[in-house]
Amino acid sequence: MRWPLVVIALATVIGLAVADRGDDEIGGGLVQPSRDATSAAPGPGAEGGVWYCSEGTSLPGEFADHTIVVANPTGVAVAAEISVFPTTPIGSVSPLANPEKVLLNVPAQTQSSLRLAEIVESQYTAALVEVDSGSVVVEQRVQGPTGMDVVPCASRSSETWYFAAGSTRRDARLVFTLFNPFPERAVVKFTFSTDEGLREPHALRGVLVPARSLVVVNATDLVPRFSSVSTTMETQVGRIVAGRLQLFDGSEGLEGLTAGPGVPETQTQWVFPTGPADQGVAEHIVLYNPTDREAAADVRIRLDPSEIGDALPPFELRVPAQQRVALVFENRGNYPLPSAPFAYGAGDFVAEGVGFWAAVQVYNGVPIVAERVVAASAASSPAGVAITVGTPVHARNHLIAWNGADDADVALVVVNASPDSIAQVTVSEVADGRVTPIAQLNPREVAPHSRLVVPVDRLTEGGSFALLVEASQPVVVSRSLLARTGTGIASGLSIPLDPLLLDPSAF
Repeated sequence: MRWPLVVIALATVIGLAVADRGDDEIGGGLVQPSRDATSAAPGPGAEGGVWYCSEGTSLPGEFADHTIVVANPTGVAVAAEISVFPTTPIGSVSPLANPEKVLLNVPAQTQSSLRLAEIVESQYTAALVEVDSGSVVVEQRVQGPTGMDVVPCASRSSETWYFAAGSTRRDARLVFTLFNPFPERAVVKFTFSTDEGLREPHALRGVLVPARSLVVVNATDLVPRFSSVSTTMETQVGRIVAGRLQLFDGSEGLEGLTAGPGVPETQTQWVFPTGPADQGVAEHIVLYNPTDREAAADVRIRLDPSEIGDALPPFELRVPAQQRVALVFENRGNYPLPSAPFAYGAGDFVAEGVGFWAAVQVYNGVPIVAERVVAASAASSPAGVAITVGTPVHARNHLIAWNGADDADVALVVVNASPDSIAQVTVSEVADGRVTPIAQLNPREVAPHSRLVVPVDRLTEGGSFALLVEASQPVVVSRSLLARTGTGIASGLSIPLDPLLLDPSAF
């Protein structure tokens, strides 16, 4: 007689859980597409997708003018409902204002954009983008006097967020965005890892983020004058989408702007396709260990061309608990680095002008966060800063919503992490209702443990369009933009349409 009662009780509990989840989710209960990638499309089998874009400004004269770009590779038009949120002052118990909603129509096989300052005037803005297709992707572009960046919007929320790189030195501004589009409030605690140990400012031990609001924290004012900081955010209540804006004003020889969401989950492996090899550009990888155990990691560097790709032994790095270390490939004294013993030089192993891709693998099971930093001084051409999160996933199909402008050098980097299989690759323009393969692309294959650099601006007629990358097996894809004049470096990942976790045995 107990079994019917047990079944009824279980059914009641499950029903209540589903009902509670449905009330709390954006987009009518849509399932988040991937727990491993910060940004990934749900895929063609999904009814729609939800994207969170929180890193930008929308007032005249500000430093990161915020634009949303929606790319639709499908054969039918889609609708994107965009809710634009103004900033709510820190310490407020309720939102400053309700979000403004806009319906953006995106024709078949094209892209559409929306500048958020045309909808809401606020120092900072965030956008919640709900689309009625699982194959549509959303990016955000920021631009200002010190540079520009183009990055995917996040496709998931989290209770924890991590940022491996950052600086609050004299010429820097480090800003974190806390975006809560959900119907329940969130409370967030910050922890900063520095050369002098952990910092937990009293003002940031419980930051209230009201329901359906955007709250911004200027870390430069609260954790000042640290050359290098890593950051952990933990929600004590609720969940958020967290982003970073990092600016350098040029007063110390470095000028640039970089933006993007954080990392919602630590991993034991990360891949960096990196960008084209450019002389005069400083580069390093930061490994951040927010756990209470030391992490032991190998960083493997695969050089171009492929026949010498296996020549370098792995760099073995120990990352202390709640600390970070940097592996420095080129340092020209511009970008702020951790001090000894948290910085390791690798410049003798990678000659200037030689391209490479990198894989980070933790071999003692302690998950970490990894980011890549590239920087060029204000006197260089191009000048700028880019911070790029590594990826733990690869995919057969990738989409990039915005390929750049006529005044930028644009390149795709396709990495085949497989140790034994050749990847056949097609790169296509998505514009004007057509998907057109780039006929000049040669070669069209990527050897095992190698990469292919595609100079998009040289192989197309210019203009702005989306890019679709299709491969015969899973690959990792990134985009690099270099401004031909002025300041601007961007180096970010594509958005995978069918992500799979990388196989550790491949490395």
